[in-house]
Amino acid sequence: MTRPTGPKKQRASNPDRSTRSTPMDRAKERAERRESYLDAAIAVITVEGPGASMEAIAQAAGVSKPILYRHFGDREGLIEALAERFVGELADRLGDILTSRGEPVELLRRSIATYVETIEEDPSLYRFLTSRLPPRGSAMSTLVDRLAAVIARTLAEGLRSVGLDTSSARPWSYGIVGAVHLAGDDWVARPSTPRTELVDELTRLLWSGMSGAFEGMGEFDGRSVRK
Repeated sequence: MTRPTGPKKQRASNPDRSTRSTPMDRAKERAERRESYLDAAIAVITVEGPGASMEAIAQAAGVSKPILYRHFGDREGLIEALAERFVGELADRLGDILTSRGEPVELLRRSIATYVETIEEDPSLYRFLTSRLPPRGSAMSTLVDRLAAVIARTLAEGLRSVGLDTSSARPWSYGIVGAVHLAGDDWVARPSTPRTELVDELTRLLWSGMSGAFEGMGEFDGRSVRK
């Protein structure tokens, strides 16, 4: 006798491929979560200052510390990611100025003003980054390298356009960035003068040095150099 059987089980249908999460989708979601955690970290640092703890940042992000670190590797990785965002945004701002048209002294003034304005926007974040990161081998150390590279390209183009040797562009660019960077560090810690005065002082100092160097290379009229 044939044994009765129940209703045949239906095979589970394959889910719609369009609803499946692809590696690209997962990478995008991970990147978005990472950015949201950085936003939360900046919000905490802005309120609590350079002493903001990882516990407070994780709480603001709505996750535990281990999950927070899972996205950045460790505590230092989170700080490096914050620094990379800061450096990238500042480099973009300065790049836009230095590739625009204008008299060299005005471009110099605008670049210095943009740097100082950027660190003034959130001094707590700037001090958090500069106090938590090692002096070399970090994203903040690449701040000098990245900005110097942008300035060096601009200087080289200017020197080349008037037929002068471009080898000075690199050391000049590091001199400019180093002076503004260190003066900005001191000003954020001890803002004894208004921002506009700091910008004016740095512009006078750096432009007098640059114009003197230009005069030694060719005929200088305050705006351009002629052989």
